[in-house]
Amino acid sequence: MSARITYNSINIDIEIGPRSIQPSMTAKINQNRALSGKTESLFFHGIEELSFDAYFSQATYRKLIAWWSWARQGKAWSFTMDSANIANTTLDGSAASGQKTIPLTATTALSEGDECLIKAADDDEYEIVIIGSVSSGVSVTAVSNLNFTYASGDIFKHFEYYPSVISTDTEFNPAKNGGYYTWTFRFVENL
Repeated sequence: MSARITYNSINIDIEIGPRSIQPSMTAKINQNRALSGKTESLFFHGIEELSFDAYFSQATYRKLIAWWSWARQGKAWSFTMDSANIANTTLDGSAASGQKTIPLTATTALSEGDECLIKAADDDEYEIVIIGSVSSGVSVTAVSNLNFTYASGDIFKHFEYYPSVISTDTEFNPAKNGGYYTWTFRFVENL
């Protein structure tokens, strides 16, 4: 198992440091004040800020230089903690709270025991689901009942797969130690 960065259809496998991935679920509030004195509050729910320590060889460092030329421009890329876990689909029907069946548009790359995230498209509610069984091409059955009700078009993906992220780093300057480099990657979901 290795973590993977994908950009412009190019995969770069890297090893995660002992800190693993550090997610931070946040709710940002921006207050805008007009010259007239009126105040407007903007709420950004469900933004996930992430960071992880990685170490890599000189050959991977060279590949990451090309990735950085992409990411520093604010272009989106993807990240997964396990290169085999890249399921990213949507619900094709509703899934009721208190129930276990989740109808999906696709079940490719999903297996029994997978840890997934189900998330309302309006970004108000989300929860982690452990898959108990897969009905190929139709649905998954969760181990536990859902806490919330979800609608057609809501998101279902592997928990530590981020299909579209943007780097928050302002530089890419890994430290070299012997034959390896280390760096802490920082990014946010591209909502």
